[in-house]
Amino acid sequence: MIGFAESFLAWTAATLIPPFVGLLLIIVASKFVEARYLTAFASGIFLWFFVDTISGSATLDVNSGFGGGLAQVTVVILFLAGALFFFLVDRNRDIFSPESAIGKYGVIIPVLVAAAIGIHGLGEGWDYGRTAYTTSSTDLLDAFGGITAGVAYVLHKVLEPVMIGACYAFYTKTPARSAPRWIRDLLLLGIVFVLASLVGAAAGYFVKFETTYFFALGTGTSIYAAMRLLAPLFTPGQTTKSNYSVSIAVALLLGFIAIYFAALFHSG
Repeated sequence: MIGFAESFLAWTAATLIPPFVGLLLIIVASKFVEARYLTAFASGIFLWFFVDTISGSATLDVNSGFGGGLAQVTVVILFLAGALFFFLVDRNRDIFSPESAIGKYGVIIPVLVAAAIGIHGLGEGWDYGRTAYTTSSTDLLDAFGGITAGVAYVLHKVLEPVMIGACYAFYTKTPARSAPRWIRDLLLLGIVFVLASLVGAAAGYFVKFETTYFFALGTGTSIYAAMRLLAPLFTPGQTTKSNYSVSIAVALLLGFIAIYFAALFHSG
C-alpha cells in the first residue's frame, strides 16, 4: 500500500500540470493557425480518445451479446444518458449552427466540452486510487508500470485538453481576448477538466467500485465534444481553397498520430 497523501499529491501533480501546458500550447497556436485546422487536429485526438474510453467500458459489454444482464443494461444506459445530458444542457446554444454560436456565449461552450471530456477521469482516478491502496509495492512508479507508463499518462493529459482549447479558439474568438482574460479562462477550463480525476483518485483509495460504469458515462459525454469539434469544419461562409479537404485530413491525422505516439509509451 502507498500512503494516501503521497499517492494523491503525485496524481494531482501529474493530472493538474500537463493539461495547463496543453491548453496554453493550443491557445498560443490559435494566434497563428486558423481555428478550424486546430479543431481538425483535435478531432484526430478525439478518435483515439473515444476508442480508449469505450475500451475502458468493455465496449459497453457488447461481447456478452444479449446475456450481459443488469451490468450490461447499466453501462448502455449510462452511455446514452451521458450523451443526452450535454445536448440537453446545450440545446439553446446552436450546436448545429456553430456560426451563430461564435463569440456569443463566452467561455460556456468550452467549459461544457471540458466537463464532457473530463468525466472519464473519474474512472481513471478511481482505478489509480484503488491500485495505490491495494498494491504491495512501496514505489509509486513501479506500482503503475514504471516511468514509461508515467510518460504516457502525462502526454495524454497534455493532448486531451487540446480538444478543449481548440473549441475555445473557435467559439470564443481567442485572438480578440486580452492575455489576462484568456489566462483566467485557461485556469477555469483546466480545473473543470481535471476535477473528476481528482475526485476519483481520492474516492478510489477508500472505496472499491466497478469503474466500467464511469468509462461508459464518459464515453457518452464525449460525443458532445465530438460534435463541437466537427462543426467548425463544415461551417458555412468560410473561405476554402482547393486543397482544403486534404489540409483538414492531414491535420486530423497529425492529431491521431500524436496521441498514438503517447500511447506507445504505455505499451512498451
